[in-house]
Amino acid sequence: MNDELSPEERAALRARIVGGARDITPAGAHRGAWVTGSIAAALVVAIAGGVAATSTLSAPPVASTPSPTGAETTAPTPTTEPTPSASPTSSASATPGRVPPALALDGDCARVLSDAEVSEATGVPMTLSRFLTAYDAGVLGGVSCQWAASGEGYQTVGVDVFPQAVVPESVRSTLGVPSDCTVDGMSCRSVERFGDAVVEVRGTQDDIVSSLLAMVGERAAASPGRATTIPGGRWVVPDCERVREVADAARGRGDLVAHRGDALPWGLTWEVLSANGAAGFCALDNLSAVDTATVVDIALGPGSAPDLDEVQRSSGRSVGVPGADAAWFFSGYTSTSDVLLVQAGENVLTIATGNMTEQEMVQIAGAIVRDRG
Repeated sequence: MNDELSPEERAALRARIVGGARDITPAGAHRGAWVTGSIAAALVVAIAGGVAATSTLSAPPVASTPSPTGAETTAPTPTTEPTPSASPTSSASATPGRVPPALALDGDCARVLSDAEVSEATGVPMTLSRFLTAYDAGVLGGVSCQWAASGEGYQTVGVDVFPQAVVPESVRSTLGVPSDCTVDGMSCRSVERFGDAVVEVRGTQDDIVSSLLAMVGERAAASPGRATTIPGGRWVVPDCERVREVADAARGRGDLVAHRGDALPWGLTWEVLSANGAAGFCALDNLSAVDTATVVDIALGPGSAPDLDEVQRSSGRSVGVPGADAAWFFSGYTSTSDVLLVQAGENVLTIATGNMTEQEMVQIAGAIVRDRG
């Protein structure tokens, strides 16, 4: 982590690495801000080819992820490990007998914007970023894309598109508010409805956001996707206290507490998925033990499936996690974190930390999988 950042901003950067929520909001004076600058650029590069990968880490005085109500269901019986495919796998299309949803813009980032269009808007060469994540916008009929500068300078652009029927009221009430980076010098974000689609564009300048929002909005209106729900048999997102209890017992040291950082995942994908029970995020630490400080970010994606193409590209090493269908360990996925990506039925779990052994991460993952089953 960069020593020039405050603890809150470091937490915000962590949050970008471990949940798959591609954007994190630092709390306090920077609440609502989109993490920018050379450090964030380096982070994007680190996870691009790879949220949060999972790694998108984030937290507040630790953020407890809202838990949808309802009885838990039993996870499907573990099957054989999936074979990496040539293209990203959507949990919706991977379910036998389940009709794949109509995704916004066919779930194709090339239909959202081309690299050339984003490059022209920002004035620097931009390329589509890919990274590991626990969350799949396609579960609810959406698409989420991010571009980062491919050369000198720093720019990022993020675009999320969802059928308006799955967008929570808390977001609908903010539709049409223009981006205003001058509020804190960091946030540039606009969300607007176009026909039956809701589009969010994030960027580093207001004029970039507004021009790309108009461009994507016209396309999204013609292909808004179809509202759907996460499949039956998925996990019910637990509250963070339950996650802490399970993780602490599995680690066996009795010292894990809710993380006292100051950031939360944010952005349209996070807001839509979490409101519909398709995303959860918790961060834990034992910072009271200064000599063995541990921070661990845990993201849950009910209804999601891992991007096996990205797993292969990032050289994930297959590991065994009790109760899971498949799991991969990514050593040094970023400069500060190892990542464990787990598939259990139609659910994804990611754990990111730079302060635990692989075995400890596996123990915690197995305990969470069993608890959710």
